[in-house]
Amino acid sequence: MGLFSKKSPDKTVLILDIENGSVGSGLVNLSHGTAPQLFGEQRTQVPLMDTRSAMQLARAVSHAAGESLLHASEMSARMRHNLALGPVQKVVLFMAAPRGVPNLQAGKPDFAAAVSDSIAPHIQSLFGNVPIVPHTHASAAVHGMRALYPQEGNTILLSVNGEVSELVSLQDSRVVGHATAPSGLGTVLRTLKSHAGLSEHEARSALKLGHASEALDVAAAHFAGEFKEAIQNLEGTHEATSVFVLAHEPGAEWFAKALSHRSLSDVFPKGGVVRALRNHQVAPYVSTSGIPDLHLSLDALYTAAAHR
Repeated sequence: MGLFSKKSPDKTVLILDIENGSVGSGLVNLSHGTAPQLFGEQRTQVPLMDTRSAMQLARAVSHAAGESLLHASEMSARMRHNLALGPVQKVVLFMAAPRGVPNLQAGKPDFAAAVSDSIAPHIQSLFGNVPIVPHTHASAAVHGMRALYPQEGNTILLSVNGEVSELVSLQDSRVVGHATAPSGLGTVLRTLKSHAGLSEHEARSALKLGHASEALDVAAAHFAGEFKEAIQNLEGTHEATSVFVLAHEPGAEWFAKALSHRSLSDVFPKGGVVRALRNHQVAPYVSTSGIPDLHLSLDALYTAAAHR
């Protein structure tokens, strides 16, 4: 730093993580020379629907986003009073497919404008006329991969969301391919409900504890089939030697195991390893105030790099 340079002041940024099965929010304190600090984390689950109606899902996600914003506003007021954090200066949206997807040909992401347009008035009513900056969910996941595994060679990052999962192919940390699969946590939970007669709560518990093994086997076979179809035309597949799975607990380990299904034996001719990304791996890079949310932690890590 020069003789008369000044350290950049702290910033308070709100991150809103918009997936297709939940919406997460958190306040990030960005301070020069320290890891980003995440406060007031919350994740609002979108109710599991028996049918995959795009219109109903969009309404449910919008409602969840409103709840998350209201919670963040309350937390922001509390943090300003108790911890002397400044007001929210920027809102950073992280949108998962199909609302936000990388466009490798254009060299910039594509966003569904309807999402940010629908929540912008709510943001302005709670936080004033602050900048709203969109990013893809994939950008935060890839940035996290580069931070956690800088020496990793050719790999595929699988991000499992509620109804749509994303696949990103990396070669020496460079993104070379992107694809989506019409399957996620919601698909597994509906399979458990229909095949084992479970409620949504019981289905989530069964996934965590490994109960209802027959129905879980059916779900694993279905998910593996969707993954295989999505990966057929993904650039860099045959060079990949590892797959990293990013999913909400308790599903990360289950989805990683699902990729060992026998139907996928011919997908990776060079073999490889499947690993689930876990909260403790990001912990050295992001300070959290409560139970860690891996997606929000990765969002905070990306926000610190892009918006400090």
